[in-house]
Amino acid sequence: MISIKTIAVAGLLSMMAAAPAFAQEAIQEPGAFAFFYPNLDVLNGGAPTPAYRMEGLPPSVMQSYNERESGLAGPNVWQHSRVHHASGTVHDGRRHG
Repeated sequence: MISIKTIAVAGLLSMMAAAPAFAQEAIQEPGAFAFFYPNLDVLNGGAPTPAYRMEGLPPSVMQSYNERESGLAGPNVWQHSRVHHASGTVHDGRRHG
């Protein structure tokens, strides 16, 4: 049979090896934080909101973002062109002959 000393040593070693888990720091006063920092997200630990990140960009970027988020934007069609890496010339996808 396993002795009680062996079980006690195993229990002590397992408690010493376990690292304590700390909770993520939370914003203490979310209302005050939102009042003083309206462009930062309270729920993401003060990360900038998407609107705040686009603030320095041209107005057309914000307009297209608002249209896309509201569902008013049409379908996005992306046309990829091929680049020949040796010469750097761009091909439009048609055969030239």
